[in-house]
Amino acid sequence: MSQVYFSLAAGRSGSSWLAEFLSANLGINAIHEPLGIEDFGTRMPDIRLMRSFNTYGSNAEIRAFWQTKLDALPLQTPYGETNHTLGKCGLIEALVDHPRNADTTVIVLRRDLARQCASYVNRHDFTNITLLWQWYLAPQYPNSMVSAVPFLPMGPVGHAIWYTLEMECRQTYYERVFGDRIRFVRAQLEEITRPQGAAALLSALGQDTAPVLPPKKNANAVATSDELVDQIDIAIRRHKFDPEALVDKYIAVNGSLDMADRQAAA
Repeated sequence: MSQVYFSLAAGRSGSSWLAEFLSANLGINAIHEPLGIEDFGTRMPDIRLMRSFNTYGSNAEIRAFWQTKLDALPLQTPYGETNHTLGKCGLIEALVDHPRNADTTVIVLRRDLARQCASYVNRHDFTNITLLWQWYLAPQYPNSMVSAVPFLPMGPVGHAIWYTLEMECRQTYYERVFGDRIRFVRAQLEEITRPQGAAALLSALGQDTAPVLPPKKNANAVATSDELVDQIDIAIRRHKFDPEALVDKYIAVNGSLDMADRQAAA
């Protein structure tokens, strides 16, 4: 079987760059997001799937999507995809029981939280609900790890902060719950975009060669101000964000992101 590479990322954390990096260094045609009209609902989660998973958990419709997508992965050629929506609607849960799990590496891609969040704010990503439904997460979803209540009065900036912290918790959750059954490799954007960090990532992926570093991808047209980054960093610190503790609490109270207990009861 050929190797498969996915990423577990929040968006605006280098997922597009990572696809270029994998292509250049592993000799594969890694893609960022399959955006053809026919891809939505088959290779790319659509709004219905994103909303369903985060409201109802892994229902029959979600499971059918993942069965179709994972079954269609190539058998003879390596495959890479860094689409950041995948980790928000059941990729990890579906992968753990799928035959391609043994061939798959999931790269947990992180970026400095304040700078990541500032990128959303600069792009006005959290001003339109359809953007949240398709690409990010909505604070109104019943299944979340971080309470949005303290951040909602801050408007779109608060929504962006909430999402940033929620995704950090989800990455922590997936590594914690599935780390013994799925191969995760951690990557910090600020490190892997430099020669030493890039070489370390390649080594973790089983390739000890000098890395090729692609140029920046999808950079904001307007540079992020240090003042905005500092303000967001202060807000995160003020709330004493502790992803490990929040994941502990979530698991104790809710059990799992796929709402497996509720699905079984239904």
